[in-house]
Amino acid sequence: MEMKRKRIIWLALTMVLALSITACGNNSSNKNESGAADQESASSAPKTIKVGLVNGIPKIATLDESGKWQGYDYETLVEIDKLLPQYEFKYEPITDFQAAFVGLDTKAFDILSIHASWTEERAAKYLLGDESYYENTGYTLKVKKGSGIVVKTEDDLGGLKIALSPGVAVASSVEKYNETHPDNKIDIVWDSGTVEQQLANLKSGAVDALFGERLNDKALLEAYGEDAFDVAGDNLFYDPSTKNGTYLLYNYGSESLKNEVDAAINKLLADGTLSKHSLEILGIDVTVKPN
Repeated sequence: MEMKRKRIIWLALTMVLALSITACGNNSSNKNESGAADQESASSAPKTIKVGLVNGIPKIATLDESGKWQGYDYETLVEIDKLLPQYEFKYEPITDFQAAFVGLDTKAFDILSIHASWTEERAAKYLLGDESYYENTGYTLKVKKGSGIVVKTEDDLGGLKIALSPGVAVASSVEKYNETHPDNKIDIVWDSGTVEQQLANLKSGAVDALFGERLNDKALLEAYGEDAFDVAGDNLFYDPSTKNGTYLLYNYGSESLKNEVDAAINKLLADGTLSKHSLEILGIDVTVKPN
């Protein structure tokens, strides 16, 4: 009887021990599976890409009072982001052109979108995209309403006080013109102010002229009124043999991101997505290179 009782106790203990080991194994397995799932979830989460986006150019990129972005450049970025699920674009508004480059230098931004043209100086310091999403056709000249200034060629610009933002593509063209035309120099007035401030300086007579683009001029006249300025010249400093597009900027070392974005832009150009946005927002297709 005693032997039978001991045998029952021994069997019970064996079963408890077996159950305990199984439970521990299951618990360990569950923990491993949970940890793997958490790790997989973390690795599949999109990486945040900080985009410094110019703010204040009508129909290109503006942030309204409700905090909503509008404009062709913004919609281009949205479409790029849709094609790159591994990333999530976060936008930081930029109104100071020079501060924009400081943000890129300090890696506060991963991408800089300031409607930038290609220049040798810019390409030497920063990594520029290979794909343009907006083709430029040279510059217009905005002058004070009723000033009577007429410009047909670059030579007509000599002696005029023209506001330029440091670092913009046309600034390089103007400086090169002054070097080769010492007797007919353009009077450069460096100005890093906003578009609104520059238009105010034009109206007050602080400067004689501002450079612009046909599409931007149209949008500015709609935004600020028909008396904001006259357009005195067109197709200035346009060289069809050079890059005349608009490009995104990156720091060197971001080649992988640049290549992925370039591929997305290429696809959006090919399937007509950017052309559609351009026609809807700007009223013209800026994805087509001029003949």
